[in-house]
Parts: sequence; structure tokens; C-alpha cells
Amino acid sequence: MAVLLLLLLAYPTTDSDSELKLAMAFALAPFPLSAVAAGLARLPHWPAFGLLAPFAMLGVAVIQPDYDVWVLSETLAFGMLIGIPVVVGFMLTALLSLLLSEKTARPAGGDTA
Repeated sequence: MAVLLLLLLAYPTTDSDSELKLAMAFALAPFPLSAVAAGLARLPHWPAFGLLAPFAMLGVAVIQPDYDVWVLSETLAFGMLIGIPVVVGFMLTALLSLLLSEKTARPAGGDTA
């Protein structure tokens, strides 16, 4: 998903209308991409996962450090700025999804036999 978002940013824009469409596509692309990735990974409740994972990605993007200090290449630093929140946010949401589905799959009363 991070690669697709980076490819989307490499799309050439010529006027303000195409820049607006590119910004909207970049903002909305994580929702269907994460839903498809969760469906392919056979995660339970993958449509809900597709709605929640981009917000986790955004949360990780807000708290991540400045990579310009650690990495000499600006291109690599920009790739990390997008790639790390996508991977970490997706994995955190997948872990939470699996933990919640495991909790809801168990009977609440315990063993009745």
C-alpha cells in the first residue's frame, strides 16, 4: 500500500484541478487499499478494518520522528515518512482486529459441560 501511495504522489500534475484530484485520491486511497489487503489476508471483519486502518496510519504519521536527521537522502526520508505509518498502522489494526475477534469468539460463561 505504501508503494502505491508513493506511486500516486509521483503522478505528474499540470494544473490546480489535477492537484486537487491527486490530493483527494491520496487522502481516500488508504480506505479501499487497506480493506482489500485485509480481505486478502483473511482478517475477520475486513470491511471494518478498511475503515479503521487509515486512521491508525494517520495516528502513527502524527507521532513519528523527523527522518531527515537520521537519513541522508531526502527521497528515502520521504518514503519512510509515508511507508512506516502505513506498515505500522496496518499491523497495529490487524493485531487489534485479531485480538477482538478472538475475544468475541469465546463464550462468556466459560465451560458449561
